[in-house]
Amino acid sequence: MREKLKNRRYGNAEALVAYERVRRGGDFAGFAALLHDADRHVARNAAWVLTKASDEELLRLHPMLHELMDLALNTSNTSLCRLTLNIIHRLPLAKEDVRTDFLDFCLEQMAHLSTPPGTQALCMKIAHRLCGFYPELAEEFRRTVEGMDLSFYKPAVKCTVRHILSGKKVRKR
Repeated sequence: MREKLKNRRYGNAEALVAYERVRRGGDFAGFAALLHDADRHVARNAAWVLTKASDEELLRLHPMLHELMDLALNTSNTSLCRLTLNIIHRLPLAKEDVRTDFLDFCLEQMAHLSTPPGTQALCMKIAHRLCGFYPELAEEFRRTVEGMDLSFYKPAVKCTVRHILSGKKVRKR
């Protein structure tokens, strides 16, 4: 499978075909090991394929949650970071999963104007969920979001802010 992911950017159709192969094989965790591949195309395409999985299928990656967090924290590949954050966002998070380094990363990236809007929105959604386990953090997070000057942000971030401030559940997908 690695060779098929190499040296090209997968479109949606190719990602769906690859996802079907992974789904039939059932080894999502084994396939997820490709997220750490030295070839940036392989890693990015593997992440793209995994985003096609259902939430139930992604549950198989929950034991790798902290590994996924580390990947998002440490990759310089903005596409791989966004796709990894998408996977993390779709996984269940518990109070025990709160890591200050990862929460700090999400809080920083959600406000950085140089961060791509999709990454900003995902970081905001994840930070919102993580802060929700601690009332004092949840209140501070809400004040931070309320204080953002949205005129500088793209629609993805503005929509996420509106959902958070309205108390609506922030969609997983």
